Amino acid sequence: MQSSDLRREENYNEYLRLLQDDDYYDVTFDEESGGMSAVHLQHKFAKQQGVAGMRRSDYERAVLIVLRKKGHRIVLAQETNEPGVKSCDGYLDDIPMEIKAIEGHGTWAISSKLRYAEKQHAQCVVLYFPSLDLYSKERLADGIGKYLADPITDKGRCITQLLAISGNELLSVWNKKATPIEGWSILEGFRR
Repeated sequence: MQSSDLRREENYNEYLRLLQDDDYYDVTFDEESGGMSAVHLQHKFAKQQGVAGMRRSDYERAVLIVLRKKGHRIVLAQETNEPGVKSCDGYLDDIPMEIKAIEGHGTWAISSKLRYAEKQHAQCVVLYFPSLDLYSKERLADGIGKYLADPITDKGRCITQLLAISGNELLSVWNKKATPIEGWSILEGFRR
């Protein structure tokens, strides 16, 4: 069995399991891609208005659709209310994931979102650009470079994957690549 067939089967089995779990809703399986998505009843969707006329909760919903259509398993999890405890938005292919919106043109926007996601113990970060004019490969590389160069986050980095999405399009995927020296660099540490 090929790995894509195995992934499809795993996604379908998880889809069937979550259909029976009363704690989840919007449990969806994409027949074409083999991707699936679900939302926990206690997942908190932001009610504030974002840029481009979208509510911030629409950002997370757009990410669900895009990644499900790309064959991924994405589950938005229960978010904790405990003071001082930071939790992730959910899981992408079983990896703790956080969704962060980039709503402005600030030079530190991407690196600060990555640092905050790391505090939430995310291993995967999905950056959602509500407007395509906020995204460029150069801006993304610059933001990653600033994050990697930050001595505060230099120890114990846990982010291994970064995805960039705008509208209904997956723009780029960056993966941490093991290197002999420190394991990170902007040219070697992430590969598009």
